[in-house]
Amino acid sequence: MRLKILFFPLSLGISLMLFIWFINPEYSQFKEAKKELETQRVALQETLKKKQNINNLVSILDSNSSKEEMTLEYFPCAEKEEEIINMLNHSATSSGIALINFKADIEKNNSKSSSASQKKVSEKSALSTKVSLEITGSYESIRSFFDQLYRMKRINNISLVEISSQPESESLLAKGLVTFEYLPQIKLSLDNKLSDPIFSLENFDFKVVDKIADLSSQGGVSKLEANAVGRNNPFMP
Repeated sequence: MRLKILFFPLSLGISLMLFIWFINPEYSQFKEAKKELETQRVALQETLKKKQNINNLVSILDSNSSKEEMTLEYFPCAEKEEEIINMLNHSATSSGIALINFKADIEKNNSKSSSASQKKVSEKSALSTKVSLEITGSYESIRSFFDQLYRMKRINNISLVEISSQPESESLLAKGLVTFEYLPQIKLSLDNKLSDPIFSLENFDFKVVDKIADLSSQGGVSKLEANAVGRNNPFMP
């Protein structure tokens, strides 16, 4: 009788020991595997979503090829120093001024590692080519020259213009500082390309491109009117 009474708790204890030794570790491994499977499922969904975004972005670019071309024209991927020189020479010739001094200072990427070209798109900043120049000519021709710079199909900033008379000459001397910006081509890291935030976008924002198109259709430097400033050439007595 005593053996029957002891049999149930003894068998229960053995069952608990078997559960702890064999079943519980297996169950813990099952939970870990399930958790890992869920993590991989979420990662797969994110990858598929980014793949869909990429296809949408490519399709949007294909349907807005003119805006893409304008962006690359006004904001190229390289400094294109020779193109800048040709544009300036053309503007000088067509304006009738003499380009007597020209110096270009190209901003280089001073990063010591190759990872500098593998930054995220949102972290990439523009570089610039600063051009200092001196020109001579009449007031009208100098104004025409800077007007053409304003209209040039390159993002630029005319940060300095100094105009002065020259002794024993009817021509004026003008000094200018113009900055042309460009954005080097972005090379994404080979380790995890899809981690870049750009692939989380579902559309492109063309507001800047539309603004450039609007500005390019407007007039250049405002024309000086005699009734507004007193005389057409403020450097003439």
